[in-house]
Amino acid sequence: MSPTSAAALRNADRLKESQAGNSTDSLVRLSPSRASDYKTCPQLFKYRAIDRLPEPADIYSTRGTMIHAVLEQLYLLGKQERTIERARALMVEVWANLKADPEYSSLELDPLEEATWLEQADGLLVNFFRVEDPTTVSPHELEWWVEHQTDLTLLRGIIDRVEVMADGEWVLSDYKTGRSPSETYALGSFFGLKFYALVCWRTFGKMPKLLRLMHLKEPEIITLVPTAQMLKGLERQLDALAHAIVRAREKDDWRPRMSHMCNYCPHKAICPAYAGEREAAAASLSATTGPAPQTGAE
Repeated sequence: MSPTSAAALRNADRLKESQAGNSTDSLVRLSPSRASDYKTCPQLFKYRAIDRLPEPADIYSTRGTMIHAVLEQLYLLGKQERTIERARALMVEVWANLKADPEYSSLELDPLEEATWLEQADGLLVNFFRVEDPTTVSPHELEWWVEHQTDLTLLRGIIDRVEVMADGEWVLSDYKTGRSPSETYALGSFFGLKFYALVCWRTFGKMPKLLRLMHLKEPEIITLVPTAQMLKGLERQLDALAHAIVRAREKDDWRPRMSHMCNYCPHKAICPAYAGEREAAAASLSATTGPAPQTGAE
């Protein structure tokens, strides 16, 4: 398996996710990412899942993709080979492959920016070794694609890591390369892992014993013990979300939900919520520069 297999899997994941809500398919396909998109802004969900608009690569998601690929490849090695030096060598290989991928050509980092970015990525690897000794871990699955189908939905996605403990219990781990959530939002940050715990429970009849969020920026590990009540509640939420998506699809009503997250949206320039703002900017520019010159007339 190549060092960029995690990146390849995530690209495939995005392709499959892009079919979510497709009018030619009665099932609503949901991953944690697409479910979060709809909850954040239905219009964003439409741009990504219905219109399938391309998005430029950014330094943050690319760094996450790279770290996931490195850690996947690291755990494919023998236990005694899982050293920080080997992880750094893998990062060099993964980054070289990503830079050669046209999907990441929009990053356009100059040498200084690239060096700074790689130094920050190296810090995440160092932090990983601070919170976990990889020579003591025996993964059962890495970057594992899972699915669960209901009458209305197809829940799907990739679990970063699954361990099967000596007593047969499952532990799901998720690597996070962004900022760790505050205590207020910590439980909400488990949405993705609870989603995957639900899929495992319904598909394999196995409720994971423990969910682990591994925040590499701080670093820290936050854990949660899932319960049947918790996962049934999530199941009801996802069912309600799917019904909302079906109604939006039938009415072609994907109204934007404005928030501070709009400042980070790659589609803000075409979002109808900001049409007035764009018109005002165009009018201001016209007033400043005057009307456009006429062509074809003397």
